[in-house]
Amino acid sequence: METSPSTTLYTLGSGVLWIAEWAGGSPGEYEDLGNCPSCELELAIEEKEHFASRSQGKSLDKTTIIQRGYNLKFTLDEMATANLKRWAMATQTGSTLHGLMDINKEYAVKFKADNAEGPNRKYEFWKCSIRPDGSLGMIGDDWQSLGYTAKGLADRSNHASSPWFDITATTTTTTTTTTTTTTL
Repeated sequence: METSPSTTLYTLGSGVLWIAEWAGGSPGEYEDLGNCPSCELELAIEEKEHFASRSQGKSLDKTTIIQRGYNLKFTLDEMATANLKRWAMATQTGSTLHGLMDINKEYAVKFKADNAEGPNRKYEFWKCSIRPDGSLGMIGDDWQSLGYTAKGLADRSNHASSPWFDITATTTTTTTTTTTTTTL
């Protein structure tokens, strides 16, 4: 295990993002989402505060977490039909996507770091609902991209001891730009 202080722990983040649709109580086969220029994890914690009022004024004397979860925000810039279909929450007939018609899907998400600097880790998010985040710029000077927000859902059936997500240290640093056979 790494210990601080150490300049080997400074990290320049990069890696590969995979997604699997939930069906029948578990995720299906994982799919590589392509280039992901941005991926952020935000813990969503709500606390209940207690204030003592035994003397002049009140003073905070206790906090407890009453709600927990996470949000995963990511951006994809490969305009693959599957990515656009998820972003538009669409059904598909032939080459036509029917937007806002498939709104209740749940997914599992994995991210495997392949950092130029710093330790690599694998993040496994067991279950989440994914929604579009932001607009699709259809005309402009920037590359088109699709923004998503995944709201974490507890999976106590399949992961009773860790129902939200796991983070695992990995020791390999292989390049994933030329192959699609990277193991999760």
